[in-house]
Amino acid sequence: MSSEKTDNDPTLGSEGGAPSEAGATSVPSDSSVHTPSEAGATSVPSDSSVHTPGVVEITAASPSSPPQPAAPTPPPPKKIGERVRDLGLEAWRRARTYFDQPPTFWVAAAPLLAVSLILFTRLPNTNYIFDEQEALLANPYVNRTQGLRFIDAIHRDFWGLPPDRSVGSYRPIPNFFWRLIWHVTKQPFVHHFYNVLFHALVGALISVFAYRVSRRRDVAYLSGFVFVACAVLTEAVSGIVGIADVFGGMGALLALCALTLRGWSMPFGVFAAVTFALFSKESGLVLVPLVPVAALLTAPVLHPDKPSRVARTVASFVAAACAFVLYVELRKRWFPSPLPAELQEELPATATRSQQLVRDFLVWFHQAPLPKDPLNNPLANVEPKLRIAGALRVYARGIGQLLFPKTLSGDYSFPQEPAPETPIFAESVLGGLLMVLPLLAALGFWITAMVRERRARRSVSEKQSVHNTPKSWLHAAWVRPVGLSIFGLSLGLFLLDLLVLKLGASGIAWNFPIPFWFSRSGDGSYWHAIPWPFIGVPFGLLGLGLVAEGGPPIVRTESLEEEVPLARSGLILAAIGLVWMVVSYFPHSNIPVVLPTVRAERFWYFPALGTSMVIAVGFAAAHSFFKKRSLSQVVPVAFGLFFCFQCVQAYRHAMDYRNDLVFWEATKDAVPNSAKAHLNYSVMKGARGDLETRLVESREAMRLAPDWPMAHIYTGDTLCRLHRPTEAWPHYKEGFAIGPNEQSLISLALQCLWDEKVLKEYEKELRELADAHPGSWIAYLAIDTLDNGEKHNGVDPKYRPRGYNEGPKE
Repeated sequence: MSSEKTDNDPTLGSEGGAPSEAGATSVPSDSSVHTPSEAGATSVPSDSSVHTPGVVEITAASPSSPPQPAAPTPPPPKKIGERVRDLGLEAWRRARTYFDQPPTFWVAAAPLLAVSLILFTRLPNTNYIFDEQEALLANPYVNRTQGLRFIDAIHRDFWGLPPDRSVGSYRPIPNFFWRLIWHVTKQPFVHHFYNVLFHALVGALISVFAYRVSRRRDVAYLSGFVFVACAVLTEAVSGIVGIADVFGGMGALLALCALTLRGWSMPFGVFAAVTFALFSKESGLVLVPLVPVAALLTAPVLHPDKPSRVARTVASFVAAACAFVLYVELRKRWFPSPLPAELQEELPATATRSQQLVRDFLVWFHQAPLPKDPLNNPLANVEPKLRIAGALRVYARGIGQLLFPKTLSGDYSFPQEPAPETPIFAESVLGGLLMVLPLLAALGFWITAMVRERRARRSVSEKQSVHNTPKSWLHAAWVRPVGLSIFGLSLGLFLLDLLVLKLGASGIAWNFPIPFWFSRSGDGSYWHAIPWPFIGVPFGLLGLGLVAEGGPPIVRTESLEEEVPLARSGLILAAIGLVWMVVSYFPHSNIPVVLPTVRAERFWYFPALGTSMVIAVGFAAAHSFFKKRSLSQVVPVAFGLFFCFQCVQAYRHAMDYRNDLVFWEATKDAVPNSAKAHLNYSVMKGARGDLETRLVESREAMRLAPDWPMAHIYTGDTLCRLHRPTEAWPHYKEGFAIGPNEQSLISLALQCLWDEKVLKEYEKELRELADAHPGSWIAYLAIDTLDNGEKHNGVDPKYRPRGYNEGPKE
């Protein structure tokens, strides 16, 4: 290729005016050549002729302008699919980087919070649904009525009722929290929203605990995600009253995390966490056996150089038991509920010592009598063997919902879960097996883990072992003897009182504030009398902690940074989870005591803490198994399907809480045999003016539960509001006869008959009903309204029921 000479701009370059890749152009050696280093081109005098093979001379447009490199050709725009792919790859890279971090509390909390917000957040225009109306709108404590002070949460139950009217739910911590927020806003969305936040924090605590046991990121993160997305927990998270379960679960996880502390501080952490759980929800009593079991199983992995299994287990048990005793004693002083009728009867003279001890414990522990409503709990009035069979059936179905939540509902009342006719059938047998087999499996897992731990320690020589524990005063030789001495003195106080003084020291008490500002009620004292032997309890716990930490270190199988093999840590977590599932559900099972309800999905909040760890370990173990066989994608796909199904069902059920009408419509569709679901849906439709639909649904409820007075009264009330009082009267009359003491229902019916100006037409029948039920509400209200209706314009206003979405009555 030839080159041309130009007199104006003798600049040679590559095609397009850009410098060559080497940054210079070669010229013949006999030419006078100047090569500027920055221009990247060769300049020659105007009177010389240079021929450079392969180079084309470019003539500038202006003799005074410098060479202008051509603009680079922009890359073609990416297609939408490529952009989405690139974004996905970048998101995946960032996620991998994030989850490569150890799951500290806040690291785990961030993604779990995102999941919780997406799945469970209700719409901003939501209203108060079902129990939320009684818990907040009608709660006199939360609304600061009846002269109730902030501290008076300790003297009221969960619904703001005094001891003589309580249904047995003593949970002051949620009430304290509600009143604080209620003072700021009454917006339903806000009071729901913090439930979602706290649920994510509980999930983060699970991740932290699982990581401390296994030091495996996969098990830790899986545990948190499985728990937070668990669809059967939607009622506890999306329902405002579920804050008691969430706070209780938070206390339980804090107690487990306290097991990671040094021996001298661990008992006090367990004590504080269990106390928080108990005052949040009474089901926290299950922590008394569960926390020591967890301490026993986790000691070798949480404290590998000084397991001290016995000392840590005993210390955690004493701490949890002391929290339980403190809770019961304070509850009895602050909230003196009446003794249930069954405990007022003396045992026969032939009663054994064990029977007497059980009765004495129940009398000491007793709560307010629980209501027994066959509509909410059909197992309430059946013989024990049928009650247990029905309870086992409900338990088996609940575990099925944990794993495969195909159908979820906010209500399971009669006759959706009827009492069985025989004690032995497929679901009762399955429920029994699911009660027993997990406990046996947990025992086997623990034994296997101990055997593998011992083998691992034997296989590691002293030279190979790693001791990263920093030296401190806890390693001194005097620590363990001092701890034993302190514990012995503390124990001696109890033995002296029990064996020598025969509990006589209980009359010698210290005045001790617990804390003093909580104790005052009316003219009560700021101080509580504490028997002096109990003063030694904190010192005994401290002594046990020193015993645990004061021993010589033993061979450690892994350093603090290494993963604990899943063959050991996985078995330990699975054993804890299986025991937790069975034991924490048992108080809610209707087997030891009859509860007000036969089944509720929020009862699974505590058990799900355990099952989440079991599921996480199962997926991690399966992944390790398939990865060795070059099938590494099998388990991620399986977990993705499981997790996505849980998320979809959780989101769908959370959307049932958009408002009260949607909630009850979804409930009746999910459990079509629930009379309460149909009746409440009818009320929601009636509140929106659709009385015809209300009539249809009320009649369906009456068909499902023909002995339910509310179904009859509400059917009559619908007809009455349709200005058909003549058709309403037979339903009213039937409801009065079935429920002569249903004060609110009777007031509702009498008022509508008065408003329709037909009450006097049924005076004879009303007086006959009053004579047939002397001393009942129908006897009082019917006669009072007939005699004084003109004065009160119907029923005396103080006896009229609270209207829907109204606040508490003074």
